[in-house]
Amino acid sequence: MVEKDTIVQDRVLSLLCMKRRQDVNNPGIGDEELERLSGCPREHLEFHLWYLKAKGFIGRTENGTFAITVQGIDRAYSERQESRPVATRLLESTAS
Repeated sequence: MVEKDTIVQDRVLSLLCMKRRQDVNNPGIGDEELERLSGCPREHLEFHLWYLKAKGFIGRTENGTFAITVQGIDRAYSERQESRPVATRLLESTAS
């Protein structure tokens, strides 16, 4: 159950991160669109949105949509970093 929660939360953060990168001035995604894009039913998504908001990873914009915060971007990038194979990370660190 916890592993599935993490997958959904990472997916939500990834979606919101992509949206922020596409349009910094309009970074939000509405409830219905987030439900559709994440593939998670609203009744399950509400928990994840509450959790991510309480942790400071996402927030509501002025028009009521959800947007990723700086802390959320850091979390999304750290999750991507950790999920990459160790060999890839080692190669990148030695190439620098």
